[in-house]
Amino acid sequence: MIKFKRKGAKAQRLKFVNLYFLSLNLCAFAPLRLIFILALVCSCSKAPKPKRPPPNVSTAVVEQREVPIYIDAIGQVIPPVEVQIRPQVQGKLLEAYVKQGAIVKEGDVLYKIDPRPFQATLDEAKAQLTHDEALLAIAEKTMERYKTVVEQDFISQLTWEQYVSSAEAAKAQVELDKASIRAAEINLNYCDVVAPISGKISYFNTYPGDVAVAYDTTAITTIRPFNPIDITFSLPQQYFELIRREQGDAGKWPFVASLPENPKATFEGKSYFIDNQIDQNTGTILLKGRFSNVKRELWPGEFVKVKVLQKSVPNALLVPPGAILIGKDGPYLYSMSSDKKVSPHNVDVLTRTEEYIAFASKDLKKGDIVITDGQINIAPGMVVNPVKK
Repeated sequence: MIKFKRKGAKAQRLKFVNLYFLSLNLCAFAPLRLIFILALVCSCSKAPKPKRPPPNVSTAVVEQREVPIYIDAIGQVIPPVEVQIRPQVQGKLLEAYVKQGAIVKEGDVLYKIDPRPFQATLDEAKAQLTHDEALLAIAEKTMERYKTVVEQDFISQLTWEQYVSSAEAAKAQVELDKASIRAAEINLNYCDVVAPISGKISYFNTYPGDVAVAYDTTAITTIRPFNPIDITFSLPQQYFELIRREQGDAGKWPFVASLPENPKATFEGKSYFIDNQIDQNTGTILLKGRFSNVKRELWPGEFVKVKVLQKSVPNALLVPPGAILIGKDGPYLYSMSSDKKVSPHNVDVLTRTEEYIAFASKDLKKGDIVITDGQINIAPGMVVNPVKK
C-alpha cells in the first residue's frame, strides 16, 4: 500500500489519480495510434501506379469508288420450256433409244412404238387409191365419149349429167384416198417418238413392253432444257417502285444470281418478263430473267439468291464490315487522327456486302483512317495504338 505524507496528502492523491487515468488512456489508444502510424508510413513509402497503355486497335483506310446498290430477293431456277413426251398414237412400246437422265438433241428418236398396224393401214390406203384412180379413169373416158353425143342430142341431158357426176365423184374419192394415205403416213411416223427440243430426259413413266396410250394424261417422260436457263423471282411492291424510278419501265433490269452453297460463283443476267399485276395476296410482283448455262451450273428447281440492281452511287465511301457499329443514333464509326486520337462519326449506310460497307458521310473522306476492330475498349478522345493483324 502506498502511504502518503500528511503534508499535501490531498494534492498528492489527486496527482496520483490523474497519472493513473492518463496511463489507462495511453494503454487503450496505443494500438489505434500504432496502426495509424504504420498506415501513414506505408502510404508514404508505396510507389505510384504506372499509366495504362493505349488500347490496341485495327485500322483501315477509307476507299471511294462507284458502288452498285442491289435489292435482295429469293429466286428459283426454271427451264424456259418444259416438254412432256406423250405418244400421238397407241401401240406397244417396243424400244427406248435413250436412258433415263440422258442429254438429247432436238430430233433424236427416243422411243419406238410397234409400227405394223400403222404400216398396214398405210398399205390399205394406197391400194384403195389405186382402185379409185382406175374408176376415175373409166368415168373420165365415159364422160369424154358421150360429150359429142350429147351435143347432137343422141342422149338425154340427164344421162350426160349422170356421167359427169360419176366422174366428179370418182375424182373426189381419189383425193380422199390421198388424204387417207397422208394420215396413215403421219401415224406411221408417230411410231418414232422424237425429241421436240434439246435438253435432259427425266425418269420414265412408261417402259418398253407397256402399251403407250395416245395423248395419255401421264407422260412417258419430260425434257427440260438447261441452256439457256431462267430464274423467276418476286419483288415487294415498295422495292419494285424503287427500281422502276431508277431503271425505268422497259423491264430489262440487270441482276445477279448466286447459289447459297457457293456465293462467290455469280451469274449475271437481265430480266425479260414482268407480270402485269401485283399479287394481292402477297403484295409482290413476279419477274423472270435468263442466263447462259453452258456448264449446267444452274439446275432446274434450285433456289438462288437474287440481287436486282436499283442504282449505282458514283462516289460512295467504303470500309470493311467491322468498322461500322450501331448506336442509339444509328450507324457510326471511329476515325483516328494523325496523333492517334479517336473520334466518332455518324454515317448513312448505303449497302453492305461480305467484303465492304458503302456509306455516305459529311465528316469523312477518302484516305481517312478508321477503326475496324477493338472499338469496345475505346472512347471519344482516347489515344489508341494501331496494330497490324
